[in-house]
Amino acid sequence: MEYVYNKEDNDTFTITAPESLAGIGGTIAGTDSASFVLQYDGLALDDAMPQRTGLTPADALFCLLDDLRRAEPAQVWTEKTSGVELLVLRYKQDGDDGKVEKQVWLTEQGYQPVCAELYADGERVLQIQVMSYRET
Repeated sequence: MEYVYNKEDNDTFTITAPESLAGIGGTIAGTDSASFVLQYDGLALDDAMPQRTGLTPADALFCLLDDLRRAEPAQVWTEKTSGVELLVLRYKQDGDDGKVEKQVWLTEQGYQPVCAELYADGERVLQIQVMSYRET
C-alpha cells in the first residue's frame, strides 16, 4: 500500500499488492475514522467501513495513524532491533464489539513508523511493515 499523509488536507492511499486488490484507493477527508471513504476507479462506496474499524488492510493504517495523533498509549517502552533503538507504543481499546490492541514500533529519532501489529480479542489479525517513509 502507498499511503500519503497530508497534514493540511486529505490523506490518501492506494493498495498496490496483491494484484487482486491493486488500484483500490481511499481518501480520508476529515479528522476521524468516520470520514473514511473507500474508492475504486473514482467510484466512492457508501458504507464501506467494516463493523470493527481499524482491523482491515483498507483502514488499518489510517486508524493507526489516527491513534498516533490523538490517543494516549497504554504502554510505552524501547527495544533494540538490528542495532536500532525503537520506541514501542501499545494501544488498548475495549468496546462492545470486543477488545482491540495495536502495537506500533517507531524510530526513536524522527518517530517514523517501522511496523505494527493489530490484535482482535487477543489474536493477531494484521501485521503492517512500513517499507519506506517520505515526508511531504
